Amino acid sequence: MRRRAPPWRRAWRGRSGRSRSWSPPRSEPAMSASGDLFGAPPPRRHSLFFALLPDAATVAALRAARQALEAELPPQRGRGVPDGKLHLTLHWLGEWSQPPQATVDAAREAAAAVRVPRFSVTLDTADCFGRCEAVWVLRGAASPPLLALHGTLATELAQRRVRLSPGSGFAPHVTLRRRASVRIVPRPLPPVHWPVGDFALLESVRGPGSAGYRLLGRWPLQAG
Repeated sequence: MRRRAPPWRRAWRGRSGRSRSWSPPRSEPAMSASGDLFGAPPPRRHSLFFALLPDAATVAALRAARQALEAELPPQRGRGVPDGKLHLTLHWLGEWSQPPQATVDAAREAAAAVRVPRFSVTLDTADCFGRCEAVWVLRGAASPPLLALHGTLATELAQRRVRLSPGSGFAPHVTLRRRASVRIVPRPLPPVHWPVGDFALLESVRGPGSAGYRLLGRWPLQAG
């Protein structure tokens, strides 16, 4: 016995009398939340910035400061910044799909030309930055030696035509926690004394599979 074709496969006759067949329309490719077809992940973005990197003792002190702050407040969403990502930004150079090698080379030349003596930084005030999310930071006053490093590095970068991102001014701080539930008001914390003996150029990668910072160079400050 001959099997009948399913209804959507049955032939139909148009005005010309010729037999035609019809198939259901094909579904369109799925679109990801980022707007890419086939669920393609968003592209990686690379940032370059100069920063101070804490030594082991300073890392422990910064971690203790965050934990002391957390102990005063209800449990928070988000998470604390990992030890390996703690830093104090000096200058942010920009973000690209791939950082230009000429910019990396010029930044390294500028850093090598800096002549500033060693100094220490004191961070003693918890505060909250960010508009869309609550970002806990530990900040301190911009001491003259820190301002000297910041300004000297900016001058050397400008001489090599490395453009700095415009901002609202230099506010030295270390980010302790991102995407917190509570926006805290400024409050004092036991001071963290940070001996600064060098500074670094770092590359940050944002996107799928990214992890940590890549160290592109580190330059010592002069002995006192």
